[in-house]
Amino acid sequence: MDQARDRAGDSADADHLAGLPAVQAAVAEAIDLEGEQALNIAWDAHETATGTELPGDGFTINYLDFDPAWDFDCDDHSKVAARLPRIAAPYPE
Repeated sequence: MDQARDRAGDSADADHLAGLPAVQAAVAEAIDLEGEQALNIAWDAHETATGTELPGDGFTINYLDFDPAWDFDCDDHSKVAARLPRIAAPYPE
């Protein structure tokens, strides 16, 4: 998985997701990525990078402590755009 991360760029930068082909395709088709649909991106990326599926117990969500700087209304386009400009750009207010 580290090799896939190296090829994809800095996966710690959430705004980097805007450049992924799956995200760009969803934007082109006006599909909102959220919840379980967004989780499939990681599954598909792993399969593409390694040629194998994730093991059944290999897909978990570890919730980290929430950064208070990200405590904002996600429906407020201006606040999303200030933090994630590449992700917000295709979606007008």
